[in-house]
Amino acid sequence: MRKHTILVCDNFGQEFLDHLSKFGEVTQANDIDPSMPLNEVTILVVRSKTKVNKELVNKMRSLECVITATHGLDHIDLEYLTEKGIAFFNIPVQSYDVAQGVIAYILAYSTNLLEGDRSMKRGEWKKKSLIGCRITGKALGIIGCGKIGREVARLGAALGMKVIVSDPCLKDDDTIVVVSLEELLKASDFISLNCPLTEETRHLIGREEIALMKDGAFLVNTARGGIVDDEALLDAVRAGKIGAALDVYESSAPFENDTENSLIKSEGVMATPHSIGQTIEAIEGKGKGVLKAIKDHIASS
Repeated sequence: MRKHTILVCDNFGQEFLDHLSKFGEVTQANDIDPSMPLNEVTILVVRSKTKVNKELVNKMRSLECVITATHGLDHIDLEYLTEKGIAFFNIPVQSYDVAQGVIAYILAYSTNLLEGDRSMKRGEWKKKSLIGCRITGKALGIIGCGKIGREVARLGAALGMKVIVSDPCLKDDDTIVVVSLEELLKASDFISLNCPLTEETRHLIGREEIALMKDGAFLVNTARGGIVDDEALLDAVRAGKIGAALDVYESSAPFENDTENSLIKSEGVMATPHSIGQTIEAIEGKGKGVLKAIKDHIASS
């Protein structure tokens, strides 16, 4: 078996890298540095922050295989990989983990968990003013019902929520109720974005869509930042129209973007650094999936 040159653009843990070294020379980096010997890379392992586009692929003249441990594929130019004859593998293993995070946001919002904690740390006893709500019986609207969306639906239903879905690729069945986007926005108490980022879904949630939402609705975005119009969301949060939870951002440096930085710092927003689906089990699962993909690629080449 010939040795490969493998570039891993994320942190999968030392044990994973040790296993990977059996297949060749391994480099782990958080970001791609132009000074790297990219023309020698034969296998590239990425997550969503690394854009595998024509520019990068053309620099990797020896590239044979690309593996992404993500659900979304908007960071991969699949057509160009196919054109160049480069093998591609996708390892989506975080469906439950992301869905668990969505429910965590909803529970935290409905119980005033964050303000309860923050106020206690300030020495304030706000028992009388921190009044939440039961989520049982509340409407949970899911926009995009793929693997993650279905898992959110399952967990929401288990908690007694009324689950409705907007997804142009689905019809009603025994497990889900499919409605139009407009119907979902008007009816939902909680809304979870779980659709991919495409030209059709970019800024899918803007001023008109937010205006349709119930006052006090709670929007959760764990999909992609570009699905929401940040300026429209910020105005709505500041006006007290809705609350939001954000795990993803349109820009790669949200603290340097005025609008996103304002959203992150807003009391009406729960903000996390694309970490809500990061579990020990998911990281281990991604590592195993990547190793299997590399074995499959080597066996077929």
